[in-house]
Amino acid sequence: MPDPGSLDAFAARVLQTGTAPAIAVAVTDRERTLTACVYGDASPDHLWPIASIGKSFTAVVALQLVEEGVLDLHAPVAEYLPWFSVRSRFGPIELHHLLSHTSGLVAASDLAPNSNYDVVALAETETGFAPGEHRYYSNIGYRAVGVVLERLTGRPYGELVQRRVLDPLDMRASVPTMVHDTRRLLAGGHVPFYDDRPWQREHGLAPAPWVESREADGCLCCALEDLAIYLRAHWTGAIDTHGYGLDADDDGFGHDGDMLGYVSYMWADTKAGLGAVAFANGFRGARALGEGALAIARGEAPQDPGRETGQSLIDDGSCPPDWAAYPGRYRAHNPWLPTFLVAARSGDLVMGTDWLDGSNRAPLTPIEPATFRVGEREWSPERLRFDTIIDGRAQRAVLSGTPYYASPNEAPA
Repeated sequence: MPDPGSLDAFAARVLQTGTAPAIAVAVTDRERTLTACVYGDASPDHLWPIASIGKSFTAVVALQLVEEGVLDLHAPVAEYLPWFSVRSRFGPIELHHLLSHTSGLVAASDLAPNSNYDVVALAETETGFAPGEHRYYSNIGYRAVGVVLERLTGRPYGELVQRRVLDPLDMRASVPTMVHDTRRLLAGGHVPFYDDRPWQREHGLAPAPWVESREADGCLCCALEDLAIYLRAHWTGAIDTHGYGLDADDDGFGHDGDMLGYVSYMWADTKAGLGAVAFANGFRGARALGEGALAIARGEAPQDPGRETGQSLIDDGSCPPDWAAYPGRYRAHNPWLPTFLVAARSGDLVMGTDWLDGSNRAPLTPIEPATFRVGEREWSPERLRFDTIIDGRAQRAVLSGTPYYASPNEAPA
């Protein structure tokens, strides 16, 4: 069991980073919860969105249907969803590829909150590699799994999770979907005040946008000790996803999650015989708190929970004439990624974002006229296409199927 004074002191350091006004952590072994603590502006009764940790719940349901002979992991997705389509030069995508993030699909489009239309919209995207050739994290892939589960059973995703996972594990306080009635049960979420620059502590936070979510890539909300129950169920073999929806290495297994205004963390240190689950109602802090709690429980010093902030992306004026219409800032009504900047660096174009999980910079590689591959990997499926050139400036940029529009007074610095 972690020393209470050391855990309290470390939690205070996490709160002092300013990235979340409330945090919560539970430490467990294989049999029981050893300690559960809530700090800041939250109560023990609050629920917390677990975001992508929910992918493993989806995998549990899928594998139960496999055992029942209803689902074949190696059948093409189009066998279950005849309308499923994506541009591809390769073989068919199977359920196994979706569950293992090896489908070649884009990561996300977030065109329609609380809707599976994003799966339909895959028809406007293309795969980056042959199924099974690489691993590339895809939220849309898990949304497609959820649509398959609903079609096969005739039941909504939330009901499947409730009956097949939450009820059998006696996770009584948790709920399978994020709807408006769920919102009253949560500690209010927070995001960086600015969406267009690297976060600094003096910037502060703003209330997070609210979106309902019933999709299978992560829509559950759990009580702190309920998620510890779920972690133990994996640990003891009461449930098993065969690795789908979880990360694993020689030291343990788990996952983390990012929801608008919330972050979550779940990890079992199997060598030490300890596990931790943690939450924050901000854009950072859950992983630091969970890892710190595990370190304290092992009798070790936790790492500094602070993180260096990124540097602003500055255009250096080196854009080639053929691409002069593309640099600038683009925006959309997409709470997951409201804006990005395209800037020239050393004769190339770079796409920069400064939102939620930090500052990300991705090179843009031309592959067709006005179309670029996003990212360093040659097999990246992400695309950025510019169009509607007026007065020498692209008015629209379509990022992996999602349209963004030029901000007229925000050219690169």
